[in-house]
Amino acid sequence: MSHSSPQLALPEHQIGRYRFVIAGFCFLLGLVNYLDRVVISFAIKPIESDFGIQDGSFGLLMSAFAIGTLSVNALSGFLLDRFGVKLVWGISLFAWSGFMILQGFVEVFWMFIGLRVLLGIGEGVNFPAMNRALVDWVRPNELGRALSISLLGVPLALLLGGIVLAPLILGIGWRWSFVCLCGLGALLGIVFVVLYRQPPSGEKSEAKPVQPKTPLRHLMLNPTLLATAWSFFAFGWVLFFGLTWLPGYLEQTWDMKLESVGYSSTLPWALAILLMPIGGWLSDAIMKRTGRTRTARVHLIWICQLLAVIFFIPVMLVNTVTWAVIFVSIAIGFSMAPNSPYYSICADLFPRRTGVATGVIVTFFSISGIACPWITGLLAQGDHGFTAAFTALCVVVGTGVLGMLFFATGRVHEDDDQALNNSATSGSAA
Repeated sequence: MSHSSPQLALPEHQIGRYRFVIAGFCFLLGLVNYLDRVVISFAIKPIESDFGIQDGSFGLLMSAFAIGTLSVNALSGFLLDRFGVKLVWGISLFAWSGFMILQGFVEVFWMFIGLRVLLGIGEGVNFPAMNRALVDWVRPNELGRALSISLLGVPLALLLGGIVLAPLILGIGWRWSFVCLCGLGALLGIVFVVLYRQPPSGEKSEAKPVQPKTPLRHLMLNPTLLATAWSFFAFGWVLFFGLTWLPGYLEQTWDMKLESVGYSSTLPWALAILLMPIGGWLSDAIMKRTGRTRTARVHLIWICQLLAVIFFIPVMLVNTVTWAVIFVSIAIGFSMAPNSPYYSICADLFPRRTGVATGVIVTFFSISGIACPWITGLLAQGDHGFTAAFTALCVVVGTGVLGMLFFATGRVHEDDDQALNNSATSGSAA
């Protein structure tokens, strides 16, 4: 039977209003994180001109960021579970702000690539830390909604990218745009360090039995977590395509000017902002009704990703930019809609290993951040251009749909189930 881990009595700190402050922090930090990431996609032409490179090399430049995130995602999960959110996330916040400002002054292409890797290392802590913080502070029955609201910073940053970053780059240049974003990140880092506090630890009572930690071997081999990780890879492929190559697609395929590209590229993210809270609310409502991770999280993910594939296919067939923008927007919107259930699965199945489990799926996400920009850039240079790139995207997302449908059972390892049940039984007997 597909189910989530048994929910325990709520700790006192998850009842207070501070959990809303935590969700607000996560939203703002996610927003700044993705503004830092997306700014480069609106500066393709000036950066290529400054460094004398073409699309293939620019794809490598964008993949360099994901190399950094990949190197730290899994490690950050262990560190967050061990040392807490405040220390680990605080260090990463100031690190990424420092690497951001250095990019605005670099003159050598290979040094720029190195700084992108370092920026990825700093920012790679963000989403495991976000999930760990929300699991620490937010009620389990509110987690999907809290995650969906916190993750709205991602599409909002991409929406603002078209409205704010494109004119900013045109007005002050791409280098000073990087410097401005550094200042914003450093300011939020100071606010975070001053205001964030760790939740009380060791809250135990007869009504609140403590769940044993899932053995790491079982976690790493869990079919649901592995299927979720691959589906998150496919989710990342869509997101990184939109983040890195959507403006280039509109410029190169439809000869759109940067000003028009900026506004057209906001439509997918506006739709995502609408659909993501609906996805989080729907997932929590189904979870409350059924108590089943597969029903509440897994099914929502594969259905939305299948709809994304269905709407990406016509993009390769249309002959007007209007229809291209419409279909791309709907497809990206559906792909983004189940963002929070990915993180909720980690918390449902591994409440005491949430940082590690999130690190696993975000590692796959980061791999897509390496593969998608680079492969898309190479395909875009070929004879079939972005048609080949969209074909590759549909294949990747399609495999993610199949993985969730056939392998994501929504169960922890049988031994873990037995241990949890024994723990709950012992607590009740006491």
